[in-house]
Amino acid sequence: MIITVDTSDIYRPGIDDVIRIFYPGCTIQNENPDTGADLKLCITVDVQQLYILVQARLKSAAGESGHMEQRRLESDADVRNEVRRLARLAIYRLLEKFTCERPSPWGIMTGIRPARVVHRLLDEGFTAGEVKAKLADEFAVTADKAELVTGIALFQRHYLSDEPDNSHRAGVYIGIPFCPSRCLYCSFPAYPRDKHRQWLAPFVDALLQEIEATGRALKSNPFSVSCIYIGGGTPTCLEPAQLDAILESANRHLRTAATTEFTVEGGRPETLTTEIIGICRAAGVDRFSINPQTMQDRTLKTVGRHHSVADVILALERARTAGFTTINMDVIAGLPGETVKDMRDTMEQIAALQPENLSLHTLAVKKASRLRWEVSKQPMPTATETAAMVQEARHRAQMQGMLPYYLYRQKNTLGHQENIGYALPGHECLYNIMIMEERHTVIGLGAGAGSKYMRPDGVYTNQYNPKEPWLYIKRLGEVIKKREEGLSAAIETV
Repeated sequence: MIITVDTSDIYRPGIDDVIRIFYPGCTIQNENPDTGADLKLCITVDVQQLYILVQARLKSAAGESGHMEQRRLESDADVRNEVRRLARLAIYRLLEKFTCERPSPWGIMTGIRPARVVHRLLDEGFTAGEVKAKLADEFAVTADKAELVTGIALFQRHYLSDEPDNSHRAGVYIGIPFCPSRCLYCSFPAYPRDKHRQWLAPFVDALLQEIEATGRALKSNPFSVSCIYIGGGTPTCLEPAQLDAILESANRHLRTAATTEFTVEGGRPETLTTEIIGICRAAGVDRFSINPQTMQDRTLKTVGRHHSVADVILALERARTAGFTTINMDVIAGLPGETVKDMRDTMEQIAALQPENLSLHTLAVKKASRLRWEVSKQPMPTATETAAMVQEARHRAQMQGMLPYYLYRQKNTLGHQENIGYALPGHECLYNIMIMEERHTVIGLGAGAGSKYMRPDGVYTNQYNPKEPWLYIKRLGEVIKKREEGLSAAIETV
């Protein structure tokens, strides 16, 4: 399908994302009289002082239709953003009427962090009830999702309080870009370990240098590290001595008296030997992830996970024996060939293992994944089925006494659902909250890791390390220099 859009480039951001909610895979282009478009959309904007009027019109073979959104502002501080929101909302409401469908429960909230909007409204003094009403009226969010994200944001306020020392708090992420194999759905910069084995030792050496240099930079600036998270990839696919060296260096150079959480993403259960788990526990890791994604052996084989359900159970038993009292498990809704019945069975098996955390992801078909090219060959669940899986997982998590505590979204998820973290009270992952809500500095180390340097005025700057291990190694000096500059600039504004 070809859809043309006629509007000013100033108002264009976000409009294409809204159109693709209704017409995934369509071709969107600017208005061209020589193009035989299936649909033609036109957005006009009229701003008179503080009164905004946005009108969306649609032309198709069936005729013409339109929808109008309007609002009066109290000040001109945010006119451009408000016009953009109204343009997205007008397009959404128009296509909703034209297609007689409501494909996304999140409405025009196509961004990664919907809770940020809730936090902003709470900061402005709106009550929880008013926030939920605004999400429904101004963002076309369903009542269920508005209730969910507002409740999560209210829970997070304790972790995101505006205390004077908040600008000095930081989280640290250490990325290990290697895995035993690449899963069908994976879009992360992760490299199969055996194929890229020649880069393991040089990468670890470079990472140890970056950890030490970051430690020096932290000591030169009054930052305290609240949490450390080692993810990937699969950190536990490293050689035991390599993982031990990274953990020891993180403890020596990054850990402070304020560090209350140390997570290792075990990820692939087949890597979680007694030795690897013991190394993590001895290093003071207190939160450990064992990620089955599903407890259906046939699905594990389909998506390229080289482990079985039995491996998951064994890994968890080993972690409990080692003394871990906070274990996270990841599950994906919408995997090829799965049904609500499969999700129910997976959640029942996980309940028997009694993890303290559960991270529920919705399958996203990403450009960088093999699934993108094989999706037509796979028996994919429908949007309705995927939404039912998400609801089933939520119900089962709540039956275990878990509460939702962080949430984020991705593009191209089945059924336009969310990714959400559940935890037993007192077992929430601080790092997950910090990285999603963007109210603290988060330092990313390793290939492909990103850093966000947060100033007290709420402005932050980003820094991204090279994704490829060989390029990360080559540019290590530049990476370290930018890290020092980023931390210094953030602290100088205090």
